[in-house]
Amino acid sequence: MKKIDIFRRNRNDQDKLLGKISIYLFFVAAALILFEKIIGNLPGIGGSITTAADYLKSLCLPFIMGFAIAYVMNPLMKFFERLLKKSGSFFERRPKTTRTLAILINYTIIIGGTVWIVIYLLPEIRDSIMAFATNISVYSEAMNMRIQTIFDQIDFIDSKDVNNVINRILTPIKDISENAPEILETLASNIYVFGRVTLQFVMAIFIAFYMLLDKERFGKKVHKGIYAFTSREKAERFLKNIHRVHLLFQNFIVGKAIDSLIIGILAMIGLTIIKAPFPLILSLIIGVTNMIPYFGPFIGAIPAILITLLIDPPLAIVVGIFILILQQFDGNYLGPKILGNSVDLSPLWIILAVLIGGAVMGPPGMFIGVPIFATIKTFGGEYINRKYEKKYPVNDPMGLFKASDGEDTDEIS
Repeated sequence: MKKIDIFRRNRNDQDKLLGKISIYLFFVAAALILFEKIIGNLPGIGGSITTAADYLKSLCLPFIMGFAIAYVMNPLMKFFERLLKKSGSFFERRPKTTRTLAILINYTIIIGGTVWIVIYLLPEIRDSIMAFATNISVYSEAMNMRIQTIFDQIDFIDSKDVNNVINRILTPIKDISENAPEILETLASNIYVFGRVTLQFVMAIFIAFYMLLDKERFGKKVHKGIYAFTSREKAERFLKNIHRVHLLFQNFIVGKAIDSLIIGILAMIGLTIIKAPFPLILSLIIGVTNMIPYFGPFIGAIPAILITLLIDPPLAIVVGIFILILQQFDGNYLGPKILGNSVDLSPLWIILAVLIGGAVMGPPGMFIGVPIFATIKTFGGEYINRKYEKKYPVNDPMGLFKASDGEDTDEIS
């Protein structure tokens, strides 16, 4: 009887083992078949993934744009909110009404500025581009004649060689200018793209409105989630660091935008006074490129000087001197007054941030790379300081954290 029980028990174990092996073999075979099907239909799957990613991007883009608009508008909204609360007790007692009115004032300024740009500025820019593009060959020939007249009087310099060098330098400008009418017509005729972008922008404006209106409530929910999933100490440290990053980005972005706007207006006034050609286009180039730290003023100066050189060479010298004076005013007085030491980066770090940011994200990266590097430098320096202090609590080999004669020493950064 005992032998029969042992035999049955072994038989049951064998059945279980065979069942497990069969299940494993089934899943392996199914996985191999699925893998073969995936490899065979890889182009179609790749296309489906790309389509899904594009759909997800188009779905998220209004929310990303709305957050960006709300983030940029937030300082101005807080300014008007404080102004309204100081004007009387009516606004002091009604914070919701005050917030809504402050946002509407913001939107009025932005929409009014947009309407002014669309009605007055864009047609002027378009006419200037078209005029420059139409006469590019005339300007080039006139400049060649001037150069030939000047250098024909110098025996040891061949005017043809000078003309060839200058024409090679101006070739990119000629190509862009000659294609400018076609580019403008293509952009104007592509109604579908324009309509889609406009719709996304309108949606982003509404999203930004509600983000600003309920920003405290959204902030409380985010805080609640962080406290729920982490310890109190970690949550407080994380929120404190996020606030520091927010201040760094906001001070830099808002300050640089105000600085570039002032420089663009001053450039417009100065270029109009010295009667430079196409002052609106040149001042727009100078103002926009000024957003890029260090390299921006030089990037803006090059096309301004080359365009003036093509039309009126003697005036190009005056334009170059004016832009140099404007840059010195911005770098030594206006920029420090508005920005202060918002990013606390040395020139070497700023140049590195602009180069890497431009290589990764293009022109926007050249601007946004500076606050990103400032954040990395700030927290990286603090981390190194903590590790250094922990490793050398006494007998500091570099004497960085010891005070001598009552004076504080610099920390690692």
